[in-house]
Amino acid sequence: MIQRADLYVVPLTFKHPIVTAHSVLSTRRTVILRLETKDGAVGYGEGVAFETPWYTSETVRSTLDVSALIAKLIDGHAVTPQSFATSVRSIIGHPMAKAMWEHALWEIEAVRQNVSLKQLLGAGDTVACGRTIGIGLLTQTMKSIEQALTDGFERIKLKAAPDDLLQALNEVRTVFPDAPLMIDLNGSARDQSLAWFEQLDAQRLLMIEQPYPSGHWVASADLQSKLTTPICLDESISSHEDVETMRRLDAGRIINIKPARIGGLTEALAMRQSGVPYWVGGMYESSIGRYHTLLFASLSGAAYPADMAGTSAYFETDLLDTPLEVENGKLTIPDQPLPCLKTVQRLAEQTIQII
Repeated sequence: MIQRADLYVVPLTFKHPIVTAHSVLSTRRTVILRLETKDGAVGYGEGVAFETPWYTSETVRSTLDVSALIAKLIDGHAVTPQSFATSVRSIIGHPMAKAMWEHALWEIEAVRQNVSLKQLLGAGDTVACGRTIGIGLLTQTMKSIEQALTDGFERIKLKAAPDDLLQALNEVRTVFPDAPLMIDLNGSARDQSLAWFEQLDAQRLLMIEQPYPSGHWVASADLQSKLTTPICLDESISSHEDVETMRRLDAGRIINIKPARIGGLTEALAMRQSGVPYWVGGMYESSIGRYHTLLFASLSGAAYPADMAGTSAYFETDLLDTPLEVENGKLTIPDQPLPCLKTVQRLAEQTIQII
């Protein structure tokens, strides 16, 4: 039974601005949840929604509001990772907020079983990693790709707005003809012509991720029928039922599983059993949430390297006592790193006790 629940809104500063199809991020405000049970077990989770609803409808503000509702539903009740979804089923949607709570409950479950969360999930010791690079100044993009290949990354994801993409990609391919590249459009290409997509199709990409907004199933299926390059769905996939919809419509051939976006590890584990090729993505989360994602990514079955890098590659400050670092394209997963609560509290711009 939960005795105390605290939320911390923590601004994290990127070492280099992150370029997406919709925005440029210099600071990432994230929400950290700390749960403590009456018998002293502690678990942490992270809410990975952004400040504005450019990626999904959830935001930092909605995470705080929904967390207050979740607290009312579970206060005074025994709850586990397995029973959590049933406990909060009256709340429609908001999978990122729910994932934050579920992941904290997974940590508490591991404490109760006297094992690490890594042992509880049967996770591995390493994860093969890809690198995400925003296409900004082309000379810097080229240097970043060269460094990623030198560092052993086995998949490179490029992110850019459609208007900036084709010319930049042509130049990248001229310099790196055999690099394992993919493109992430974050649903921004619904106004692009088939001819535009055919130019992407000619670039020998591993995949084209989320070309259309999340609900455009028919358009995605129509596009996939005309392209050789597999479409990967990300924002469209929020449950294992969505995976089946994609399969039946042939609206894509790969899925990006992000446990923190789809409601938590329980739903991610169900998607993993679907038989659809998948890989594991991140949400520019802090090391607290990144650790949970890496544990899932280390399980067997992923078709491509995870969309992960060490936290030092992104943020000025880490929130775990053990850094998560990539070496030779692989990230070693520590057994049981602890969040630096003092650092979380020091950086937090807002603290809310909700239980």
